[in-house]
Amino acid sequence: MPTLLALSKALGSAGRVLLILCNLAICGEGRSAMLDTNVVECFVGMLRRDELDSESTRENCVAALYALSHMSMRFRGLAREAKAVEVLSEIEKRGSKRAREKAKRLLMIMRGGGGGRLDDGGMDWVGVLDGLGGGFGWTC
Repeated sequence: MPTLLALSKALGSAGRVLLILCNLAICGEGRSAMLDTNVVECFVGMLRRDELDSESTRENCVAALYALSHMSMRFRGLAREAKAVEVLSEIEKRGSKRAREKAKRLLMIMRGGGGGRLDDGGMDWVGVLDGLGGGFGWTC
């Protein structure tokens, strides 16, 4: 994970590496490994310092944060420590349509507004329970 994070900061390769990290954030083991290496602080820092070379790369960084937030009780604490609210609020105001949508959802999650689909402003309990797959989200 540290190697991928270092590559994500290299000019010209950030877009591709963020796509890989975004895919890793979708699966449970990848999400856990990323949260263990404090990737939330790294992504928020990249967004704060505007280190990303294109709008699509910026969108992928926000999408990776969004993927990390799913089914993770640790995400909110890590995001608060990284002061993500300020950065996400700015993206919600000035980002692309896709980035604004993800930033809005992340802000709702951080405020305790839910972890599932947020179309109606509430928690998608069916989506949450479906995501548990009968194993209650725990890994051995």
